[in-house]
Amino acid sequence: MYRVVLLYFLKSCLRLKIVMEIVKVLYPSVLKTLTVLLVVGTGAAALAEPYVPPAGLGAPGRRESAGTRGCAFGNPANLIALMPTDNVGLTTAAYPRLYWYMPTTQASIVRFTLEKMGEDTEGKDSAEEFYRTQFAITGEPGIMSLELPDTVSLPALEAGDRYHWQVAVFCNPVSEEGDLQIEGWVERQVPDEDLLAALEMASESEKVALYASNGYWFDVVDQLATLQAEAPEDADLQARWAELLESVDLEHLANQPFVSVE
Repeated sequence: MYRVVLLYFLKSCLRLKIVMEIVKVLYPSVLKTLTVLLVVGTGAAALAEPYVPPAGLGAPGRRESAGTRGCAFGNPANLIALMPTDNVGLTTAAYPRLYWYMPTTQASIVRFTLEKMGEDTEGKDSAEEFYRTQFAITGEPGIMSLELPDTVSLPALEAGDRYHWQVAVFCNPVSEEGDLQIEGWVERQVPDEDLLAALEMASESEKVALYASNGYWFDVVDQLATLQAEAPEDADLQARWAELLESVDLEHLANQPFVSVE
């Protein structure tokens, strides 16, 4: 008897998966609403969050640096941006936090640059420097991050605009470009009313699934990283972090420690 019940259950799951894929393609707003209701309505804090990338956002980028002999070591020995494979991540934040993996390195200086993209008077793409900073590192490997400072001198990211960010690591003091470089894109988008209402009702843990299923990459990364910092021994959070990174082919970074920026 139990075999019949199990077979029926598996067939039902398969049919549901097919239906959900059709809804995802034809009616993405319906899928978003279903996700909101499922997470908040059931308190599904441990809902799996493979990241769901929004369509049509891809852009050229460099998620992983090329290796440089004598500059970085370990496995992996490259600088790696915690970014989706299409090099673009959305955020709801006016001043988001961006993440990357730093290998063991003999470098002591890192430069972070953010450019605002636009068009010149002739309608061609142009880039204007929006923010730049540099800071010292110890050479310790792990996941690093930088939050854009909420200060009078730095305006908030404008919704709908795209920004180009770059991290450069300097092992050679005379280098102007940096020995290791990564680059990607961040775009701020304001959530719709349904998602805003769901986020208001959701717990901090439930927000992870909401951000992931709605394509807000930098929010889900920051939310999970923050929760792990508060409960570093939580096996469930560790598993969710690993699953998120696996959804963008970065599972080899799941066990890397978080390293603070001086």
